[in-house]
Amino acid sequence: MNQNKSFEKGMDVVWTRGKGCLELAGILGGDEADKIKGSLEDACIERRADLLVSRRLPGNFDLVNVAVPVDFQPEKVTSVVAAVGGGPHSLLAAETAESIGRALGVPSEMVSATSPDDDSGEAGVLLDQLTVEVPDLSSRVVEVDGIAELVEDLDDGALLVLGAPGGTWLQRNMFGPGARLRRTAHAGAVVVRSAPDRVFRFMGEPVYVASLRHADDTLRIHEQKTLAVADEGILVGLVRRERLLAAGNSPVGTVMEDAVSVRVDETLEEAEVLTPTFGPDPIPVTDHDEHLVGALSLPVS
Repeated sequence: MNQNKSFEKGMDVVWTRGKGCLELAGILGGDEADKIKGSLEDACIERRADLLVSRRLPGNFDLVNVAVPVDFQPEKVTSVVAAVGGGPHSLLAAETAESIGRALGVPSEMVSATSPDDDSGEAGVLLDQLTVEVPDLSSRVVEVDGIAELVEDLDDGALLVLGAPGGTWLQRNMFGPGARLRRTAHAGAVVVRSAPDRVFRFMGEPVYVASLRHADDTLRIHEQKTLAVADEGILVGLVRRERLLAAGNSPVGTVMEDAVSVRVDETLEEAEVLTPTFGPDPIPVTDHDEHLVGALSLPVS
């Protein structure tokens, strides 16, 4: 599982008030894009959002991927260029550029810019790696002396998509002394920042049994080897199939063990530590009040 899951299925997009946010959210999420009301975190989890379109990068917020329009002029866009530099957001920049280009019906590409002192071979390797993930996006390496030269190299009507500030040469130029130049991209720019894959984006409906249900009835209804036990929406325990087989007509609650779950806002990496406990069976997902809100199935190697 990785972030491009969202682009394959059509992104669930939420957006905040700000110049260009409604327009960009509509392009990336269509009519289903929702404006956020109330808590940013609650809205993203409730909507199971893949992407937040915001007027600025929201501090340390990392629940979902973020896209920020800068002087975005969609009516002027005739091409989309993802500027990638090997940073953690390069894949998201490439995917976003491809998605915008497809939605607007204009060409899209990714460009890796190097300075004369850099090894252009490394840029080529990066593009080859990204092409595996975004095969419909054309690519090229350009050697430039400064960010202004890169912007000047863009076609009229080009929309520039790039990752948030980082340590690469491209990003230092774009957000350091040359920050103003990103606004000279002919149709504006979109700045993206990727976030870890989190449980709420991938979970399904809860899978559980009530603690008062008889063990033999549970065996007829459920095939899981490890099953969540819940009462009135609260996760209260786990029950294993071998214990149900020995329990006969007794209630599930008499043979259950302590509850184990993953939080709705934890990362998939954090959830993977429970794979030995659940195997292919769904892992119960809870909110911070122990309400059972979903179930997460992870591939078992």
